[in-house]
Amino acid sequence: MNAQRSLGFALVVLQAAALAYCFRTPLLSGVVVAVALVGWLSNLRLATPDRARQWPVGLVVLYLIQRTTVPPAWYSGTPSLFFSDSCLIAEYFLVFQVAQFFVRREDDRLPSYLPILAIVAFTCLGDFRASDQARLVFQGMSIGLIALTAGYFAACRLRGHERSATRTPDYPVLLGIVLLMSGGLGWAGASSLYHHAREIEMLLGAVMNPHSPPQSAGFSGQGRLGSVAAQKAGAGSRVALRIYADDSPGYLRGRAFATYDRAEWHAIDEWATLTPEKHGDSSGNVPPDSGDLRTFSLIQSDPETCYRLEIWPNERFEETVFVPPGLVALQMPVDKLSVDMHGIIQAEETLPAGTAYVALTSEDMFRLPDALKTGDTALAANAYARAVASADWARLTALPDNLDPRILALAARVAGQETTSSEKIAAVERYFLSNHKYQFGIDIPPDTDPLTYFLLEKPPAHCEFFASGAVVLLRAVGVPCRYVTGFVAAERNDYGDYWVARNRDAHAWAEAFDPERGWVVVEATPASGVPQASSAPVASQVWDALRAQWQRLLAAIRREGMRAVLHVLLQWFAGPWFVAVLLVLATGIWVRRLRRRRRRKPARTCDPSLRELQRLLQAMDRRWQKVGLMRHPHETLHQFAERMTSATSNPACRQAAQWYRQFAAVRFGGRVDAASVQQLQQSFACPVQSEE
Repeated sequence: MNAQRSLGFALVVLQAAALAYCFRTPLLSGVVVAVALVGWLSNLRLATPDRARQWPVGLVVLYLIQRTTVPPAWYSGTPSLFFSDSCLIAEYFLVFQVAQFFVRREDDRLPSYLPILAIVAFTCLGDFRASDQARLVFQGMSIGLIALTAGYFAACRLRGHERSATRTPDYPVLLGIVLLMSGGLGWAGASSLYHHAREIEMLLGAVMNPHSPPQSAGFSGQGRLGSVAAQKAGAGSRVALRIYADDSPGYLRGRAFATYDRAEWHAIDEWATLTPEKHGDSSGNVPPDSGDLRTFSLIQSDPETCYRLEIWPNERFEETVFVPPGLVALQMPVDKLSVDMHGIIQAEETLPAGTAYVALTSEDMFRLPDALKTGDTALAANAYARAVASADWARLTALPDNLDPRILALAARVAGQETTSSEKIAAVERYFLSNHKYQFGIDIPPDTDPLTYFLLEKPPAHCEFFASGAVVLLRAVGVPCRYVTGFVAAERNDYGDYWVARNRDAHAWAEAFDPERGWVVVEATPASGVPQASSAPVASQVWDALRAQWQRLLAAIRREGMRAVLHVLLQWFAGPWFVAVLLVLATGIWVRRLRRRRRRKPARTCDPSLRELQRLLQAMDRRWQKVGLMRHPHETLHQFAERMTSATSNPACRQAAQWYRQFAAVRFGGRVDAASVQQLQQSFACPVQSEE
């Protein structure tokens, strides 16, 4: 047993241990080690090196199938930190290394690139949420990887029994020094990188997921002016949300902000925990749980009056959950949610793309509900309460520090003369629609507050400036108000029967509290800046409808396994599409057979002379096959005769070659008669007849 294979087995064991420790996969790691042990101790070799070069293609295909159809929980006990496929990639690299133990090679050696594969796998395994203790364990494993890699490459230099004649007695000492230095540098580098883990995580996340929305795009704790515009500009036509609902969903709230400071809105980081209803505990207020969806109830309401929206994110928005105003209940495949004072919902962990959820909403609940089911009423109920608490009133009417006095004077001119909140809201909306123009983007002079410049100089701007300006003006006249970002879904896909919100439909608006109506949407942006009802071209709709169906099918497979596939097949069998497909297939098969009949060669003649010629040729071919001369399918009769005469000087062989030439002259001479056939029968009559 050579040292190289032993070191390769040790590398596999180390990676399997790291996989089990980082991603909680003891079963898979145990199977990998067991298979590697068989390849290390036995002489079982299943493939040649040429055949092994084809394995990566098959593994790539299997990887694409698995990451598309198999839930991550099946191959990873814990989620990755920033790249969801890290664990799966590491597992495939590990499997490919184990497969090398079953390849027949010279001297039964493993490939020299095996440690490179191990390093790549270890790099992927490092993408896990590590505590201080876990970090030290992983660094120790990394040191072991360095040592085994160095030993493996050293063993690769020893070809069989050949050893370097110039090797000195100090070689083990020098190797040990190199290993210690490499381990020390690796440990120091890992410790240093740990202190910058957050920056590295954000950088790698941007590289690995370039289409993900930026964290500053108004869907995180900060909403910088211009971030929603960046969301609209970046991959603007890309679908962000698909919503299955009877009517247009309209506004979908993602984040709400209370404090403005230096061109940036900040959210209040105070959250109440929402736990799902216990099974059978909804008391008829909301529909019961459906499948793996758990029901989170916010307000008691009659389910018959609720409006249902099934929302399918097409991108990953971290913990943000987009819901319509007036949310009554939410059904999601999670165990815990959080809600803030604005009624914004947030998941406790990052939601993967394609995590669908159901929102139940009621317009009455957005206005004036009668009862709340949230435990912390002071914190979570203000989005729906009849009155705003005094502490929250102060927050929602607070103006930015060092606000230009001219803005206060502007607010007084616009809405200061109105007496009710409803009148003030209407006055502010009319002011912006009459005095400002919409433009995607705005040029702000240096060292100037963007909002002050927009309100006083009135340059064309986009929705963020209109919404921010409306919040400031309304607060200046005593109306509680907040800044909200999200999407406006108004595009209809007629072929998929759902609504679409694209990145370009990202929007910002204001919400104000009216004691008579409750919370109301304040839309100060001109109509040209608000997403309007529209439809994409037919080809685009059909393609997106197919993608939506594929997304739903994959989700069903992850949730139900093969039962989902059978369900889809049964739906096809029972529907008109199946009959249409059968008709198309039957027509295609019939047309193909008809064309083959027309191209088919004429049937063989029943002429007895031709049948006898064919019998003679087959008999002669069998005779010479027995002595090692076989006529190849691509050879003509003359070519075979020439090969027979050049192969040997045997008179019988030359006589047979002459017979083949004579046969070709008779068969392809244009006329076959009984005399010609009789002449061929007489030539070599004895051998041919004896063969028969």
